[in-house]
Amino acid sequence: MRLQRIKAYSKDDRVQYKYQITLPSDTVDTLGWKEGSELKDTVKGKSLVIDFVAEPSPRVRKVAEPKMTYEEFRDKIKNLLQYSDGMTWTEIRTRLNLDQVVPNNKWVHEMERDVGLLRLKDPRGLIWRVRHV
Repeated sequence: MRLQRIKAYSKDDRVQYKYQITLPSDTVDTLGWKEGSELKDTVKGKSLVIDFVAEPSPRVRKVAEPKMTYEEFRDKIKNLLQYSDGMTWTEIRTRLNLDQVVPNNKWVHEMERDVGLLRLKDPRGLIWRVRHV
C-alpha cells in the first residue's frame, strides 16, 4: 500500500493537492466494502483508522425531460410580451418558469427576425419587446 499525492487544482499561483491510498482488492473484499461506500477517517497518534459508515447509495438517474423547441420558446415569449411595455429577461424567465439562466443567443437572433424582438437599454436593464399585432 502506498500514499500518492495528486494535483487537484491550481489557485492564485498555488497548487492544491489531494492524497490517495490504493487498497488491494482482497482487503476490500474481506471487509465487504463496495465502490462508493461511505467511509470515515480518524487519526490516532501517527495512525489512520478508516471505519465503514454506510453502503453506497443507489444512483438515481434523472429522467431527461424533453427540451423546449425554438417554436415553443418563441411563442411563449411573444404571447407574454405582445401586450406589455417590455420586460427584462429575469422577469420573463420568472413569469414563464423557464429553466434557462440566460437565453439561447441563436434563438434570440431568430426571434429578432421572426417576431420583431427588440432589446432596448433601460434603467431596469435590457428590456425585451415585440411588435404589437
